[in-house]
Amino acid sequence: MTHPDLTAETQELLAALHAANTTTPDAPAEPPPPPAPVGRRTLIKQRVRAAARPVTDPTLDRLAAAVAGRLRSTLRSEYDELAVAVELLRAEHTALRDALEAAQAFGVSDAAARVDALEVNAELMKGELAAFRQSLEGFGQAIAPAAGLAGVPARYAELREQVNALDRRVRAAGAGAPSTPPEPAIETGPAPAEPTGGFDYVGFERRFRGDSDTVLATLADRYVPLLQDHQPVLDFGCGRGELVQVLNERGIEASGVDPDAGMVAEAHGHGRSVHLGDGLAYLRDRPANDLGAVISVHVVEHLPLPVLVELLELAAARLAPGGVFIAETPNPMSLIVLGNSYILDPTHVWPLHPSLLTFLAERAGFRDISLQFYAPAESYRLAAIDAGPDAPEWVAGLNESIERLNDVLFGPQEYALIARTPPA
Repeated sequence: MTHPDLTAETQELLAALHAANTTTPDAPAEPPPPPAPVGRRTLIKQRVRAAARPVTDPTLDRLAAAVAGRLRSTLRSEYDELAVAVELLRAEHTALRDALEAAQAFGVSDAAARVDALEVNAELMKGELAAFRQSLEGFGQAIAPAAGLAGVPARYAELREQVNALDRRVRAAGAGAPSTPPEPAIETGPAPAEPTGGFDYVGFERRFRGDSDTVLATLADRYVPLLQDHQPVLDFGCGRGELVQVLNERGIEASGVDPDAGMVAEAHGHGRSVHLGDGLAYLRDRPANDLGAVISVHVVEHLPLPVLVELLELAAARLAPGGVFIAETPNPMSLIVLGNSYILDPTHVWPLHPSLLTFLAERAGFRDISLQFYAPAESYRLAAIDAGPDAPEWVAGLNESIERLNDVLFGPQEYALIARTPPA
């Protein structure tokens, strides 16, 4: 008998005592051996042991009873825990059996069939969604062929603007009012034929020029501070006259001239001071030194070279001393312009290199000529290589080459020539 609370020495002592007190009742009695002669010390030990036996035996019995009680308690606790675990297993087994019986009653095959039906429905819905998306894309391409669905809002805005302009013209004609505001005293002669040969340039600008409010805000930021100090202002090739209106709203005396009847009609529909006619003829009829500034936004690239030269010479003659001439035009030094916005417009005649336009302005009599570059094609530019502290030496040179390439391919998309007439 062992117990974890007893030391090994105590357990050996108990085992020896148990073996000494255990006798076999059925074993035949053997005659005791003859007593061996013992010494005096041995005899003393035997007598002491015999005298101590009545005291030690009850103590050992109590110790054995305590050990047995502890063992029984430990075994009973382990038995109880085992019984609880058995009951839990039995309960889980019962719950599992009930669930299995319920599933069998419901019908596992029916559940599988329902899952299959749901999967089929999901696939059908995916097909319908794909077909709807394709139809929607087709709708977008039908309304905005070049832009697709993303361009539909802009196309609807364009149609709304056309309808509003037409409505204004119809109401003006129905009321018997003149379709154009009174012209100034300067006679410009009969209106020329529309120079675009029937090309709807008004619609073209609506679609490809960009949001009108954004364009006007950009022009105002670039040129209003300069123009307000040089009045009156003539917008040569003013189109629909938006810039004229912005200048007038800021207290700047300004008017415009354009040969496109559709553009001028729309400008008149908004009540803008715009004249229909040949801009060169209009300048010829103005008195010398009569203007403070002449601005031409994206016009000079539409002019043949002889017409451009005459425009510069007339502007220099009609501006007051110290007057300002501004010509904004696409920048052909940025090659993305030639392959994108420039070739898109079929009325463009020739791209004007900044050096060429500067040369022509100098020959026409302007001085103090400067160039301002705008709108680099940032979204196209190539990213430089990360030149960390451990980068090889060639990385810096490569980044310089990438920057030069970016300037050539994706540099500023517009530039403005700003020239002044000599002072008095």
